[in-house]
Amino acid sequence: MDEAPTPAVVFDELFSDEGLLAKRFSRYENRPDQQEMAREIWGAFEGNHSALFEAGTGIGKSLAYLIPAILWSYRTGEKVVISTYTISLQEQLLKKDLPLLLDILGIDLRTVLVKGMGNYVCLRKLEEEKKREEKGISPICGWAETTSDGTRSSLSFPITGSLWSKVCAEGEVCSYMKCPHYKECFFFRDRGKVQDADLIIVNHHLLMSHLTADEGQALLPEFSRLVIDEAHHFPSVARSCLARVFDRVQLFKAMARIHSDNHPEVSRFFFLRDLLEKVGSRSLINRLGLDLPGEKRTLTTKINEAFDLLHEVFPSSSRETRWRLTPEVMRGKVWQEDLIPIFRELQTELTRYATSLESLVEEVKDLRSEETKSGIDSALLDIAAGGQKIKEAAGLIDSFFSDIDGDEVLWAEKKEMGTMLTLAQLDVAPFLKEKLFAPLKTAVCCSATMSVDEDFTHIASQFGIDKEECVLKIYPSPFDFQNRVRLLTPSDIPLPNSYDFVDKATMVIKEAIALSRGGAFVLFTSYDMLGRCAEGIESTCLSEGFPFFKQGDRPRHLMLEEFKQQKNSVLLGADSFWEGVDVVGEALRLVVIVKLPFPVPSDPLLQARSEVLKKEGKNPFMEDAVPQAALKFKQGFGRLMRSSTDRGTILCLDKRLFMKPYGKTFLRSLPECVTHFGPTEEVFRENHWSVAGSNR
Repeated sequence: MDEAPTPAVVFDELFSDEGLLAKRFSRYENRPDQQEMAREIWGAFEGNHSALFEAGTGIGKSLAYLIPAILWSYRTGEKVVISTYTISLQEQLLKKDLPLLLDILGIDLRTVLVKGMGNYVCLRKLEEEKKREEKGISPICGWAETTSDGTRSSLSFPITGSLWSKVCAEGEVCSYMKCPHYKECFFFRDRGKVQDADLIIVNHHLLMSHLTADEGQALLPEFSRLVIDEAHHFPSVARSCLARVFDRVQLFKAMARIHSDNHPEVSRFFFLRDLLEKVGSRSLINRLGLDLPGEKRTLTTKINEAFDLLHEVFPSSSRETRWRLTPEVMRGKVWQEDLIPIFRELQTELTRYATSLESLVEEVKDLRSEETKSGIDSALLDIAAGGQKIKEAAGLIDSFFSDIDGDEVLWAEKKEMGTMLTLAQLDVAPFLKEKLFAPLKTAVCCSATMSVDEDFTHIASQFGIDKEECVLKIYPSPFDFQNRVRLLTPSDIPLPNSYDFVDKATMVIKEAIALSRGGAFVLFTSYDMLGRCAEGIESTCLSEGFPFFKQGDRPRHLMLEEFKQQKNSVLLGADSFWEGVDVVGEALRLVVIVKLPFPVPSDPLLQARSEVLKKEGKNPFMEDAVPQAALKFKQGFGRLMRSSTDRGTILCLDKRLFMKPYGKTFLRSLPECVTHFGPTEEVFRENHWSVAGSNR
């Protein structure tokens, strides 16, 4: 287009029954809500205000925000950033939706997908690992010579995370323009593209990394227009990125990159000693061979003593993995007389070792010759970066073992590798309001699950957005839920807290799977319940010829692909299967929601928020727990209808949905559909089971 088209003309040309989209897509359906959403987003750009949009499945929200974003950038020259949660959506936008729309509109814009530094191979580190003949490095070297982007996702073969960490780019060990590989560097080549791009696609974590970067280290160019898709995830991503974590694993990783007693021949100390032999510094060679490894062993012992004690005093049962450290706990004898002293001793050792490394770096710098300069500088970068991480860890102890700010929550958490400490922001809204939304002219937040009972209060409060200052819209799914979906809840099943709930639920699930002839997702809120139920239904499913999948047995994407190829499979999943899973057609016709997905009452963040709400005279259950659960319930419900021709049954085994007053909040948050609440035999008899191979 020689001249920028007016939005009104473009929207009419695109979205009508005979429009450009319909001509390019044989199955395109003109959806007035999609066109209205696009116009509203354009209005938000023009009016310099923000918007929260809930767009139900089938609205086509990606096209609804991409079209105004393209037109705005084309007409004004402003950059537009689009942030998503999932990799699959990023790839869809970059490889499918954007090229198609730019082609239809005849517009040429520069688009780029921004990935974090750790996604790229570092040519300097790769070269050094090759010299050390690191096991498994040869295929990576071959790939690096032919890859077009240098990112891990383009590897055609699997590698372990530990191996990738040895060759990936890292800001702490990057010498930037001083690096001999700077001109060929994949990361900096792509960073140049980012500066020139018109439309920039990122994920939520990278956007948060940009917001928290030190001055001069910004990951993105300046921008004032932002679209956040899958926006319901953003507050939890923000909380995770702002949290501070302290555990022995991160300490050992920082130390291992410098020196390993088990494999000294691959350590930076060993490499540096070889180089120093050429300049004849005997005192430094002795420090590298004896003194510093000895300090490291002392530090290792102290780390293990401190974290072993933390693990011993952490009173978790098999069901609880998190222990909130309240002010009362921190004033107690165990904390004051046992934990604080040993962690202060650890802090002293961490500081001592970090100081020794800093001193080493400064002394070695003065001994470089032309012959050894490149190798020494490379080794010093890694030693300095490891020392900085150790120094930061020493500083963290002040955060964890001093008085905790009232806006923060501290907890201990048992993991496979031991117990770790986490300090998180209770409320990320002030940060997001100041750092993200305030500097922007327009922020558009959209998702299929944003409102609770047609109200945006919960999500707006998490974002720090004033509802009065932005547009709020709900665009219901155009799918015919009323005639294609039934929601069943048996009234004769025990409440979830009953001792026999799992046994009775398992019996009902088996009967439902038999009636639907498989094609079922069974969604759980805990892995414990999932495992117990799996024991009760797996053999039955297999004997009936229903392929059986259980989360944790195989990689998630492999299970889903095989599930989609069958017509009668059964899949048991927990948290990650409640959303972001698309199974279109007859392969999925039954979704079982075993229990209303309320957050765990012992969750430290939930407990702390409840205390704050109580002080404000509010009901924590209704103000926090119910909205969280209703949003997740809506996500689970949304697994069933992924296209206008899908049909099937939602079976909820938690009768609180109909018996408790708050159940109406859950029901009013869903698309309208036929519901049945009654004895199991009755609701099953009334249901028109959608069975593979039938038209019922």
